[in-house]
Amino acid sequence: MNPARSLAILFVVAIHSVSATVETDLSSHGDATWWSANLIDATARWSVPVFLMISGALALDPDRGVRPREFLIKRFYRIGIPLVVWTIVYILFRLFYEGRIHTTWSPIAAILTGSPYVQLYFLYVLAGLILLTPFMRLLSLHGTKRLQWGTAGILLAIGMADHVISTFFDVGEPNAATRFLPLMGYYVLGFVLRDWILTRKQTILAWLVFFASYSAILAWSAIGPGDRPWRFAYEYVSPFVVPMSLAAYVLLHTHMRTGWRFLTRIYPYSFGVFLLHPLILFPMRQVIGHPNTVGSVLFHGLVLPIIYTLICTAITWLMLKIPFVRGAFGAGKPFLTRG
Repeated sequence: MNPARSLAILFVVAIHSVSATVETDLSSHGDATWWSANLIDATARWSVPVFLMISGALALDPDRGVRPREFLIKRFYRIGIPLVVWTIVYILFRLFYEGRIHTTWSPIAAILTGSPYVQLYFLYVLAGLILLTPFMRLLSLHGTKRLQWGTAGILLAIGMADHVISTFFDVGEPNAATRFLPLMGYYVLGFVLRDWILTRKQTILAWLVFFASYSAILAWSAIGPGDRPWRFAYEYVSPFVVPMSLAAYVLLHTHMRTGWRFLTRIYPYSFGVFLLHPLILFPMRQVIGHPNTVGSVLFHGLVLPIIYTLICTAITWLMLKIPFVRGAFGAGKPFLTRG
């Protein structure tokens, strides 16, 4: 699963590289530039759910032990310390590099929403899931396959319902304590689906589901209701992204069991790529300009993510060699080594 995680991070970088072109008025909704960005952004929507599913497949493995104390101590070093460190880093980045210190922007409010910067919400999601993992392991250890499927399906349905209600009825907003809840179904499904290797017919069907979901995302983004219809379609628990992500997960698990040497080699540094890439991407965008033509969108969405990933991989490789600093990248040494 390591190559799939590396690939997912690469696609996350691609999302952040072109999202401004989709979301802002840099280009008109529906012109060639917007469509080129939309095609790339929509293609990558599976990346975060698949990363969550892989995390669930590993964390909910009953063979890894169920002692809550040992598990939580290890995850504190892997996720808790980076969450604190990078929340501080990106708050300072927003205040002083982006100039938010001269505005009414509130760091406290940003933290309480569970999204102090564009990618950091994912750490808050993982933190919530980690706290419940020792108890969810009871499901993977003692639950029947039917119970596991049912639990995952209900959780995912709740997440989808939450998205529909919040979008169309403007009810409820995520915060640091609840941000993980709509995505919890992916976490459990990752474990439920982890041993499923597709047959040839199933592979064809999975690809059909993937492209049908992708087409639905594009169609809704173009003709859906509201001024920015893509917001509903893009969300990770939208009725379009859910089947796309499930198909992507089983396809990657089937196609990436062997090989993929490059993605395997950069996997140990993929968490660092996730943490660092906005510090490279957004300042670089100020230097080379926003992607506001078809050519620049393709460059930003297809070429620069690879370059950013390589740069962040090199920085992470170096940082992991420095005592204390490595803890900010989830590589601090826990007191307990089991679990």
